[in-house]
Amino acid sequence: MRSISSLFAILMMVSSIWSCSSKQEKQSTVTEKRFSVKVQTVQRSQIEKTLTFSGNVESWEKVHLVPASPGKIERLMVDVGSVVKKGDLIAEMDPTQYMTTKLQLQQLEKDFKRMDSLYKLQAISQQQYEQFKTNYEVTKNSYAFVEKNVYLKSPIDGIVTARYYNEGEMFSAAPNTKDGKAALVTIEQISFVKLNIDVPESYYATIKVNMPVSVSLSVLPNNEFKARINRIYPTIDPISKTFRIELQIPNNANLIKPGMYANAKISLGVVDAKIVPTLSIQKLQGTARFYVFKVANNTAKQVFVQHQLINDEFSEVVSNELTEGDSIVVVGQEKLVDGSLLTIVK
Repeated sequence: MRSISSLFAILMMVSSIWSCSSKQEKQSTVTEKRFSVKVQTVQRSQIEKTLTFSGNVESWEKVHLVPASPGKIERLMVDVGSVVKKGDLIAEMDPTQYMTTKLQLQQLEKDFKRMDSLYKLQAISQQQYEQFKTNYEVTKNSYAFVEKNVYLKSPIDGIVTARYYNEGEMFSAAPNTKDGKAALVTIEQISFVKLNIDVPESYYATIKVNMPVSVSLSVLPNNEFKARINRIYPTIDPISKTFRIELQIPNNANLIKPGMYANAKISLGVVDAKIVPTLSIQKLQGTARFYVFKVANNTAKQVFVQHQLINDEFSEVVSNELTEGDSIVVVGQEKLVDGSLLTIVK
């Protein structure tokens, strides 16, 4: 029995050793897997640098005009397409509360003059005078507020782009616009329009307010519009690593309409740039980040870059981890991960 037990133990030991050896052999095979790739070198060149971006045009200013509280709409003086000036009367709401407050204020004005005379003659106490004065001031402010919200006036020069109610209807203050806000009418200023675009953070020190920008629109192929950088936002998006700029585009002929798709070109002059084949650049799935694979000791190293298309073949890249002469993978990079072993072929 002992010899059988000993034999069984020896067999188990041999089996365990063989299993471990097999696993190590498999792991070694996986680790040593190599990928055949083609490479090109990072080049440095003097290029005419132009940043190109795209986005949707927006009105320079948009106002969703509303009264302070729900009520009946007595009159509407405008319709879609109406051109208005700042201060123009747009709508008149139910004036009942306004008329009541107006009568109260007129009576208080008369009483206040009488109380003021009595106070100067010391016929009433200062406390009585102050109480009446406070009541008068509160009613005066209330009247101004009610008047402003019965007679709705345009706060900007612009054009009426939407009207949501008709005369005689009740304004309910429920959200009814595409922006999720309540409005009686929407007024937009389009003598200037704007375009908000996101620029890679590497250009933050280069982009300046008032820099000229060329804007084109596919629906207006024979027109080029001269714009300028009006505002540079002071923060960097931590995910996309970009910052936002606002372009101001003159639109005196009203050719550009809010919502149009536009392309903007910012000329930075001649710059010294690192150039790589565009096909070497890949996007990290589910993010706004891009990368290339740099060859280091026959191993793929993932290097994140910011890039700008120069032409159909080459792009400029910005990265502290890439220098002129570095080899990057241009064929076969789709199967690689950081640390993959490489076999370079011609």
